[in-house]
Amino acid sequence: MLACAAGLFSAGTGALVLVGWFLNIQPLKNLLPGLATMKANTAVSFVLAGVSLWLLAPEEAASSREVWRCRGARGTAVFVVSLGLLTLGEYLAGWELGIDQLLFEDPGTTAYPGRMAPATALSLTLVGLALFNLDAPGDSRLSPLLALSATLIGMLAILGYGFGVSSLYSRWAYSSMALHTAVAVTVLAAGVVFARPGRWPASTLVSDSAGGIMARRLLPAVVVLPVLLGWLRLGGERLGFYDLPFGLALMVASSIVLLTILVWWNAAGLERADRARMENYAMFSSLFRSAPEAIVAVNRVGRIVLVNEQATRLFGYEVEELTGQQVELLIPDRVRAQHIAHRATYASDPRMRPMGSGLELIGRRKDGSEFAVEVSLSPVRSANDFLVMSLVRDVTERTRAEEAIRRLNEELEQRVLDRTARLAAANKELEAFTYSVAHDLRAPLRQIEGFSRLLGDEAGVDLLDSARHHLTRIREGTRLMSQLIEDLLKLSRVGRQELHLQVTNLNTLVEEVVEQIRDDIGERAVEWRIQPLPFAECDPGLLREVFVNLISNAAKFTRPRDRALIEVGTAADGSGIFVRDNGVGFNMKYSDKLFGIFQRLHRLEDFEGTGVGLATVQRIVHRHGGRVWAEAELNKGATFYFTLGTLEQSEPAEPAGQGGGS
Repeated sequence: MLACAAGLFSAGTGALVLVGWFLNIQPLKNLLPGLATMKANTAVSFVLAGVSLWLLAPEEAASSREVWRCRGARGTAVFVVSLGLLTLGEYLAGWELGIDQLLFEDPGTTAYPGRMAPATALSLTLVGLALFNLDAPGDSRLSPLLALSATLIGMLAILGYGFGVSSLYSRWAYSSMALHTAVAVTVLAAGVVFARPGRWPASTLVSDSAGGIMARRLLPAVVVLPVLLGWLRLGGERLGFYDLPFGLALMVASSIVLLTILVWWNAAGLERADRARMENYAMFSSLFRSAPEAIVAVNRVGRIVLVNEQATRLFGYEVEELTGQQVELLIPDRVRAQHIAHRATYASDPRMRPMGSGLELIGRRKDGSEFAVEVSLSPVRSANDFLVMSLVRDVTERTRAEEAIRRLNEELEQRVLDRTARLAAANKELEAFTYSVAHDLRAPLRQIEGFSRLLGDEAGVDLLDSARHHLTRIREGTRLMSQLIEDLLKLSRVGRQELHLQVTNLNTLVEEVVEQIRDDIGERAVEWRIQPLPFAECDPGLLREVFVNLISNAAKFTRPRDRALIEVGTAADGSGIFVRDNGVGFNMKYSDKLFGIFQRLHRLEDFEGTGVGLATVQRIVHRHGGRVWAEAELNKGATFYFTLGTLEQSEPAEPAGQGGGS
């Protein structure tokens, strides 16, 4: 910002002087009557040098992205240097190059009309060279040294005008440096110095260090106080208040008093800053020493700089034994070479991270014993270098515990596998037993049903009513027993049957089941609401059995309703399929018994069934990798949900038909 402002001030000053020459406005050329004028070539140089500084002010001007700015700035700087050197050549070699009045004719009375003063030419040459070398490779101090030299020339001229000493801005018959030339040179050169605030000497002035603070406090006073005291002393002498010796003594005494006050004020500020620094250092040292973790600070080349008490306890060394040693002293011999390579890699890109992620790190104590460690790295940067703070933890106990947990997990996994295998074998035997028993019971049941029917047919009208009632009960019992056996066989087949997965339109399955149940329920008033269902990869035969059980249950338990409502759809969150009815419902406190075999929540006299259907549903859903559950309220209906692990996330299919009544 300061460099941009200095560049604009210089270019603006030069532009105004050129306007003064063009329109012959004398105050723009010399500010006050009797003062030296700024020559046209000087004004042109200020315009070009100001533009050059403005272009170079952003740091990015030196990068490839802003190469046009750098080239333009250097081109204008070369012109300024060339004009200054040619003018100096005219003075030193007696040349007459015809450049002095190239733009405007100078009616002045000097020996060299239109020619800038030697001091002006020299200062502009120095400023041009400083601009040209601002981002040049090599010694970065060359540019600010050139600019500071130009600043000195400008300040001497300003002091000459202030104290009336013409020899400071004019030599012999040569042109004099104009007052606004001296000011513009000083501002422009200062702008060059501060164009790169990260470099010397601007870096010191703008830093927050004690040196920067002291420089910002003292430098204005060092510049202003001598000028002010000298001007006051000279003015008093000229007015006759005192003679030369008294004026000098007064100036010296005033300088001593004011500078003493300034030094005292600055020393007090530095003392406060130093006290705060010492307090912070003491706090850091205390925290460092008492940190619960072992801390080892290492410099760029791997030498140990700092260690805390925990580190000395952990590794068995004294502080003096570790300080200055290579950090590989704390590492087993077999991995030292590998660690040196890793350390070099880290130094090229230092950042906070755990050391050796995924690796087992080993530390080595003074007695040679080794132990498992965990290390976290954190770089601490300084102006010229950086330290790597290493937090070292002894994880021996944790490693042992993790190993014990790993072995325990392996044992548990093996036990689970063994028990699962035994359970699977037991289930297989149970299914085989169930199938065998159910299959073997069929023949006796057929005989009972057949002989009871034959007895009724042969006895005919001679059979007593009580005997006929008993025969009816026998046939009803055999029918129920046959149904139970059939359901048990079906449940057994579900457990043994291999899945044949196919991408299936669930709406098609539901429509087939609904048509079948419509025939069974006859003229009952039932409102069917079948929503679009997704496609699913499933065994269509087994999934049809799921819908048969759930929808037939819905039809059965809505019989007491004048108008039944049965709904099949997809859950709101898309997680599964539901079958909902407005039937008699059930109490949710018995829901844990719902899917158990032979479990019933209603009396057989009220609603028929074997208690196997929902167990079959659960087994089919589990075989598909899903789950099934129910929500209900007594006398308000029930909703059964199920998911399939293979359910595809696809657009629901349009059902063949929906709604309607029966």
